[in-house]
Amino acid sequence: MSAAGQPSAAGLTPRPTADGAGLRTVRLCLLGFGSVPRAFCALLAQQERTLADRHGLRVLVTAAGTRHGCLLAPEGMTPAAVLAAVGERPAPPQAALPADELLSASRADVLVELTVMEEDFAPIATGHIETAFALGMDVVTANKGPIAWNWRRVAAAAAAAGRRIRFESTVMDGLPVFSLLELALPDCRLLGFEAVFNATTNYIIDAMGIGRSFDEALAHVQAAGYAEADPSYDIDGWDAACKAAALANVAMDAGITPADIDKQSLRGVPLERIAQARSNGNRLRLVTTVWREEPGRVRGRVRATELDIDHPLAPVGSESLGAILHTDLMADVFVCEIAGLVPQTAYGVYADLLHLCRDR
Repeated sequence: MSAAGQPSAAGLTPRPTADGAGLRTVRLCLLGFGSVPRAFCALLAQQERTLADRHGLRVLVTAAGTRHGCLLAPEGMTPAAVLAAVGERPAPPQAALPADELLSASRADVLVELTVMEEDFAPIATGHIETAFALGMDVVTANKGPIAWNWRRVAAAAAAAGRRIRFESTVMDGLPVFSLLELALPDCRLLGFEAVFNATTNYIIDAMGIGRSFDEALAHVQAAGYAEADPSYDIDGWDAACKAAALANVAMDAGITPADIDKQSLRGVPLERIAQARSNGNRLRLVTTVWREEPGRVRGRVRATELDIDHPLAPVGSESLGAILHTDLMADVFVCEIAGLVPQTAYGVYADLLHLCRDR
């Protein structure tokens, strides 16, 4: 398993800060500047003293970019200064640059890749990551696409360049899954897993369980901001399949893509089935299951499943996410996130950055 298991490269260069404290400066290039990157910058600003006092780090942003604008400051800006410079604008204020040009001009140590997953399954994000490796950068990403669709390509590029990549926020927001397997469960082999990976479908199932129609429930989660204007990515199981493929690829060397996961759309689940599960004292959940078949093939499915109320995944509703990890040495391990929102995703990116710095 290789959450950060790429070959180590030379350490980040220690650089004196303006106050002469001799802190180690880490320079970031941010691709994408939506809600998660903004929350990440806010978290870095909030933790500035802790980063210095506890970790000996000073984090600067040398570039931030989207398709609609950029902010290029090779000398480095504090995360708080970046937020102030962008303000309420939808994008950074300078004219947009192609991602490869921005990366090259940034002189960053770490690419933080937080672009939106593309409809063609993120070869663009994969290209960003490969460019960063070629420029000598490590990478942190919350983008599921490269890990779910192109993991072996990304891992090979990292190994060839002697760089590392971390991606904790690709599966369960900030909840440790990859790092749990990597750091807390040494020598454990992941045999498979069961998971509730999607909050939008949780909301809809729970709303239908108290009598709302599918359309009413969908309108509710869209108004609450949990579903997009086009919710098909969540409703039809693709989000859960991407997360399943990402976890299976890294932790089980599955070599699969989301297209290999058998998916059931929530659209075809009648209200009566959800209500009947509740009347039985149980809960219906859109459960993702991944297992290994002999002689080594990994398979997966996303299915509406009635769970006994005592099943660990039965209470995982609303914005909560959960997974049961089946291992060889530690048997079954259950992890759950009570509220998976933007701050938790940003924290996962923050934790990945700290892991990169600690490993140097």
